[in-house]
Amino acid sequence: MTTGMMVCNSEKKTNVMPSSKRRKAGVPGCRASVAEDIVTDVLLRLPIKSVVRFRAVCRSWAKLLSSEEFCRLHCAITKAAGVPFKLMYFSPTLKFDATAAYSCSLSPGPRDNQLLFTLDYAHGSWVEVLTPAPCHGLNLLCDARAKAYYICNAATRAVARLPPSRDTAAAHMISTGLGFDAHTREYKVVRLIDGNCLSHEQDTIRCEVYTPGGKHGDCWRPAARGLPFGLRRYAASAVYNAKEKRLPPVFANGFLHWLIQPYHVFERTRGAILYFSVTEEIFRCVRKLPTRASDFGQKPFHLPFAPQAPAGHLVEMDNQLCLVRDLRNDPYRSTLEIWRLLDYSSGDWSLDHQIDLSGHIMKRELREPQSVRIIGSVDNGRSGKKIIITTCKHKVHEKFEKKVHTYDLSTEALYTILSVTETSNLTYGSFPYTPPASGFSLFEDCLAPLHKTDEELDLLSTPVKVVKEILFRLPAKSVIQSKLICNQWLRLIKSESFTQSYFEHKNIGRRPKLMLVGKGTRRSAFCFAPLDTWLSEAPAHCALLDTKVVCSKPCHGMNLVSTATNDYLYNPGTGFHRVYGNPGPQMHLQLGSQRVYEAEQHAFAVGSKNIGLTFDPLSSEHVTVEIVYRQKNFDSRQYTSVCVLRWCNSEEFCRQYSVPLPPLPVNDMPPANVGGVLYWMSDPRLGQSRERAIVSFDIAPKLFDTIPCPSCIAVWSSTSPCRAFVVELQGALCAVLSDPVANSLDVWRLEAGGGWDRACLICLEASPDCSLGRNVVVPLAVDPEDGRILLNTGRKVGLYDPVEQTIQNLYSFDQVPLAASQGSHCTSLSDNSTTFSQGQLMGELNRMDGEILPLVPMLYDESLACYPHERERGARRLLLC
Repeated sequence: MTTGMMVCNSEKKTNVMPSSKRRKAGVPGCRASVAEDIVTDVLLRLPIKSVVRFRAVCRSWAKLLSSEEFCRLHCAITKAAGVPFKLMYFSPTLKFDATAAYSCSLSPGPRDNQLLFTLDYAHGSWVEVLTPAPCHGLNLLCDARAKAYYICNAATRAVARLPPSRDTAAAHMISTGLGFDAHTREYKVVRLIDGNCLSHEQDTIRCEVYTPGGKHGDCWRPAARGLPFGLRRYAASAVYNAKEKRLPPVFANGFLHWLIQPYHVFERTRGAILYFSVTEEIFRCVRKLPTRASDFGQKPFHLPFAPQAPAGHLVEMDNQLCLVRDLRNDPYRSTLEIWRLLDYSSGDWSLDHQIDLSGHIMKRELREPQSVRIIGSVDNGRSGKKIIITTCKHKVHEKFEKKVHTYDLSTEALYTILSVTETSNLTYGSFPYTPPASGFSLFEDCLAPLHKTDEELDLLSTPVKVVKEILFRLPAKSVIQSKLICNQWLRLIKSESFTQSYFEHKNIGRRPKLMLVGKGTRRSAFCFAPLDTWLSEAPAHCALLDTKVVCSKPCHGMNLVSTATNDYLYNPGTGFHRVYGNPGPQMHLQLGSQRVYEAEQHAFAVGSKNIGLTFDPLSSEHVTVEIVYRQKNFDSRQYTSVCVLRWCNSEEFCRQYSVPLPPLPVNDMPPANVGGVLYWMSDPRLGQSRERAIVSFDIAPKLFDTIPCPSCIAVWSSTSPCRAFVVELQGALCAVLSDPVANSLDVWRLEAGGGWDRACLICLEASPDCSLGRNVVVPLAVDPEDGRILLNTGRKVGLYDPVEQTIQNLYSFDQVPLAASQGSHCTSLSDNSTTFSQGQLMGELNRMDGEILPLVPMLYDESLACYPHERERGARRLLLC
């Protein structure tokens, strides 16, 4: 009853259109009916969640509840009712390429965090909030890794990804903001671009505008009035400051504002703030900024901007532009000053608020962090006005502690609303001391609509949905060939949303898929065929391998196939491949070490190198990390090695360079790739340490590190026959201890908290074909349906049942059908009646008794991943098409 009275009273304070005027104005869905007018008035007072649900009642309700007039009236009633703002923040999910947005209340006390939406294919460490305060109900987000922009309405959980720009890859620095054109009632995304480092043109500063659902179409366009020549140096300084300090432009009074730091480009300037009219699409400049309140009091004044003035940032408060001065290091007065711009022409400012940091709590919470930002204010009328403050404090390595506080202006009380610890890449954007991007934003209950892009509209049409369902059921090579059918199919298959959906449809939650790798033809060094296909009939264009081959597990749709002299990046489903020459230095061994080295050559070691495949999220490229040994001496425990990184989308020697060596030598087993980090097991026979440990390499900071092993694996003895290595199982890092005496594999899993827990014990006593005394047995994958473990010895694969402790469906690659070298006739090497002569057959068998395997099994993901050709290589990123 009380709530109803509050709603009725709030109606008197709003400019809600009466029913008679709504009928005259022709509001969609409103007819000259008293009953329908009452229904409309009721719907206007429903919460956002209910309005969104009621759009599915019928077409007339969907048209009414989605109309611009209804959304505007609902927003006015919501504001008059004093619905408080909420906080939105982002957190990485369990998947590497996904980020979740959550909401929480700004009131002190217990809070119930709610999931708003999920951004697929965007990692949490790279998601930036470009609108700390909502712009007429919408927020602008950026995925700095993929250089992708999103507009979202956190209240309705709607998200729209903006189309990419062709010139983004050539840009040195970009600063982007969201504005609202009150004249046309359109949203505009504005980008200020500086391409001076990658262009020989004299005029490199430019401005681009994107209008969702606008008359200019679904594309970025130059600003209507452009950037005046006299403001280009200001624009360069503004972009540099925005990039260095992670300060996005602020929208207020119909303008987007950039703060200028003139000492970045020149010493003297008559400009302080660069602002862009969203309606007129023209740039202007505020000439002056305030200096010190202690010298001039709280009266409005204007003085020339001084380069030595304390640092600050812009913020929108009460629909006005404000400047926050950070005076925490001032020896006379430690405060945060909030100045309000009174006049754009004269540059008059007024000191509205001062936050004294001399208190004990204030000193600890606001003086210690490296950065303090005010992102806005809230005022619900009863509890007074509160300022929202975010802080960031460096903890250790790349870890940062971020907090959100509310500061009550009347009581001067500071409350901590949220505290999170995040990982940030400090080297992003070529600024080694750049603070991490803000992941916090305010949002309000608003029904502001989001316009879908042309690509989204095409994908929602019924014919396209039918085509997608057909293509999802085709193999990857057939999908690639379907590009030639028509231009519509070509656009569909090349779209990122389709390729990601195709990958998920084929791989997520499915059983592991195996391919057999054989010798290929002139066009490709290797041929690939699924195991079940090869068991029935071998491909005619494939032959036995004539060199030793080691295959990696799939990484972002690609596999690495390595020999002693070359490395090959393959998408086995489509046939895409790249070749990288890698002769490598010859390793020198003493006589005793030579015998040890030759005795341990197994199916998973190739040459004197240990190479892993990972994915660089910053450049969207696959990267190989190769550790090459030049010398090993197991008697003196001395070794010599080099470590080289190669970006797989680059030319042969353009983007490969050496990095500091790992802290410990690694053994000859291949690494495991988990979440973009490569892991090796150390070799306790070399170096100073006589215990095992795991060596890790993170591609983002390009740094090696070590993590401890389970205690039972860390212990090593030179007389023990046990072997240890690492694998990836079900997305987690696992350490394996292979005991040939007990004929068992002890598998330990690294938990999220950093501790180790035993995953399983694989007993092979009942499986003499997979004896650990004669083979190196590696767990490849776990079947998600029944929990069976896929084991690989190099020559055989089988599914291990942990309940019955037996191996089922054991396949030997020495006995699979093989195509004759000179014809297409298939035969089995175990069959005496073959097209081979007896001598040829014995020769093949003798050759395969050595270290060279006839065929090599490889796990793969069915995907459309590829890299562009040389003439198309502009952005150096992976194209999933």
